[in-house]
Amino acid sequence: MEINSQLIIDRLSQRMDLDRAYLFKYQFLGQDHYHLLLALKHVSGLSPKVLKPIVELCLMDQKNISFELVPIAEMLSKVKVGSLYYSYASLPENTVHQASNKKNPPLQAKELKSVLEIADEYYQKLLPISAGFLQGAETFGQQGNYQRAIFMLHQSMENHLRFLQLMIDGKANNVHHVNNRIKSVNEHFSMLRESLVGKDEEEKKRFRLLDSAFDAVKQNKDLEISAFDASWLYEHCKFVLHTIEQLYLSFMEGLKTGYEKLLAKEQQKVVNKNVEVVAGNLGAKETTLSSTTASQFHAFPWPERYETDILHVLAQIRQENNPEQMMLLNYYVSDAHGKGLFHFPAVENEKAEIYLAVIKKKIGHCHFRKIVYGRVTAIVAFMSTDFLATKLDLGSRFSHTIWNESVVVYRRPSYKPRYSVSPINWHDTLFKTSISWTRNSKLMQDLLGVFAFEGLASPQLAVLFLNQLTSIGLYSYLYLRVGYAPMNVTIADLVDWTCICDKKVKEFFTIRSEVEEILNAELLKHMKGRVYELPAQLAQLDMDYFKSKAKEITDFFVDLCDQSIRYMELKSEVKSNKQ
Repeated sequence: MEINSQLIIDRLSQRMDLDRAYLFKYQFLGQDHYHLLLALKHVSGLSPKVLKPIVELCLMDQKNISFELVPIAEMLSKVKVGSLYYSYASLPENTVHQASNKKNPPLQAKELKSVLEIADEYYQKLLPISAGFLQGAETFGQQGNYQRAIFMLHQSMENHLRFLQLMIDGKANNVHHVNNRIKSVNEHFSMLRESLVGKDEEEKKRFRLLDSAFDAVKQNKDLEISAFDASWLYEHCKFVLHTIEQLYLSFMEGLKTGYEKLLAKEQQKVVNKNVEVVAGNLGAKETTLSSTTASQFHAFPWPERYETDILHVLAQIRQENNPEQMMLLNYYVSDAHGKGLFHFPAVENEKAEIYLAVIKKKIGHCHFRKIVYGRVTAIVAFMSTDFLATKLDLGSRFSHTIWNESVVVYRRPSYKPRYSVSPINWHDTLFKTSISWTRNSKLMQDLLGVFAFEGLASPQLAVLFLNQLTSIGLYSYLYLRVGYAPMNVTIADLVDWTCICDKKVKEFFTIRSEVEEILNAELLKHMKGRVYELPAQLAQLDMDYFKSKAKEITDFFVDLCDQSIRYMELKSEVKSNKQ
């Protein structure tokens, strides 16, 4: 049944003093759910509990809509402390009613960006903790100590539920019982409780064992738990963790989309004033950041059809990050190209890609970002001034290369670096990288040897091995070829980062068939200690396919890494001859 939001608001407005109303959609267990958030005015005089039956009456003929009531002051307070849930709900596209006398400017892009960063930071901290408790549950389960195993499951689930509460309220309480934590979020996700605590009485009884095991351990008592109940709870706990993560990712995806729309809208206002405006002092073609920077930037043969978009992207980076310096490492466009700091092949592209290093005083947890605008994609690595100064003093080849050979497209006027730049010690670099590559190449060959084992009959296990093979190859190649890989990034991000050298790796993962597209998604997935269900298309494949893929990946990265070692051997010999 189609949702008639105007009809709902007309009914509600006649019966209560609404300040704002939001209707938003999110994904839960693969299905779309709609939720109506009603923000009440300060002078309403009635508590949300009293108004609840009135809302139920107004929604009587509107199926599949859950709702909640919240005082407007409380909602705005939660948005301010970084609530992912309320920030997503209050996006302009979700607003279905706003009191006419309220100006209430919508959240700005920078505020949404802050919420996204906070949520991601919490999420990254959450995963290893919960994974550690799950591993502990497995260990105790194998020993037959089911009470301890269920206690570990309780800790893992409590950790995830606490994160869900942070996602909603921007803060979490110290309640330890998982049943109580589920009750605290039930108002926001009415279908959550039934899905998590069990469908029938028998399952609910097993679920209560989680809190019972926690109490037993806390009170130093024994609790009888069967192997069957422990096994069921283990599988159910994994389901709960996965469900909460998917719920979080659904809201993150929605908020990211909202953020991008707001950002584009804000940027468009700037562009409308002056299409050529770039961040800070980087303005129209006649306006420059500084005479030196401008001459370097405009010396590039940017095709005219890309120039406006490139300037726009630079403006966005400058505006959002307030950097000390922005350096161009490489770029790919259809009829012009950069020299590339490491290597650049002549490749024709329909769109432009630019690769930047952005230097800031402090970078927080964001080390890498991809920005897309119009025909331009920017791959950006963030580095702190302290990091750069230390690496230059140590003679780091990556820092040395980008500092001396990149093109500065922006430099803050007050930024006047006087770093100590030590020469690259190629002998030492070769020694360290050779040791690393000897170890990693053996790991890759050992993994390849596993595929020759006749006992390997599980496609899922094969894909896990291929994922690890890809990860080892990528990190090895970046260490040998570039000397630096951004922190806190996905495997797919690392593939993008290799393009500061050339596009060999990117082209290796170019999709040539539907099966390859699905497999590449698995190979470039950041596992983080988790095992995902294998897509049906891969589960049906013959093991010979995975074996040939393993050999292809191994041969590809071994060849690239061997070339990098030979290059450093040549550099080392040249340096020796000069000495």
